[in-house]
Amino acid sequence: MYWERVTEEIYVFTSERYALVNSVAFLTTEGIIAVDALPFPAEARMIAAFLGQQRDGRFHSLVLTHYHMDHAYGLFAFPDHLDIISHDLCRQKLLEVGETSLMEARQNDPTFDEVQLRLPTITFNEGEILLRAGDKTFRLLRLPGHTADNIGVFYEEERVLVTGDAVMAIPIIADGDWRQELQTLHAIKEMAPETMIQGHGEVILRGEVQVILDRYINYLERVEEQARQVLAEDKPRITIRDIPLETCGLERVPLGIASHRLHVANILTVYDCLKAERDAT
Repeated sequence: MYWERVTEEIYVFTSERYALVNSVAFLTTEGIIAVDALPFPAEARMIAAFLGQQRDGRFHSLVLTHYHMDHAYGLFAFPDHLDIISHDLCRQKLLEVGETSLMEARQNDPTFDEVQLRLPTITFNEGEILLRAGDKTFRLLRLPGHTADNIGVFYEEERVLVTGDAVMAIPIIADGDWRQELQTLHAIKEMAPETMIQGHGEVILRGEVQVILDRYINYLERVEEQARQVLAEDKPRITIRDIPLETCGLERVPLGIASHRLHVANILTVYDCLKAERDAT
């Protein structure tokens, strides 16, 4: 794990073991607000211990951007009394698949034996949640697409947006909806954050936010084009596996060897959706 201090009061922790997933901490006069947690127990405990040494060890609350294990598992390392805030769909998904997913993780890697699944205690469905801590104001808002339950955290005073996986080094929609994801990316552009902390990958600083968002929008539009072309030409579905990431305007570097696999899953997801829609009509 490595970490960086984005400002005097914002830390970002990044896993070196799993797809550059990020955990974020805001230091406030009323305690620390932590957003997501890294999946591996050792990394999660290191973060919780480090933050426990800041601001007299006081925590304010935890925020979970969505239900995926790489963001949810590490919450076990934080103090038990803390509220966990999420979208209502996040709690529902964790109730449905969380324990099963954790059991599978334990079978594959015994280090997950110490993880205890924690469920959100405060949820919202429509609109937003306004969270105030000292002199800081945070808006918790829906950013669906990667998953239906994904939310973001917008720190208003500094215009810093933590996106969950609505924004990541390669947009991923295999468990979501690419049309929703495009709408979300356009909505973030209109918000015009000055700093953007992705769910996976590097922090996007002032001056690069709009460029990066345009790049991700372009990528998803080209993913749809590739899926439509395969469908229109009646090519076998398996040929999608040969479409390189670079064809859609991105490089494999950000998430390493997983990049191509994730990219192919995106095109397959869009292809299957378009084919289902065509067959239904």
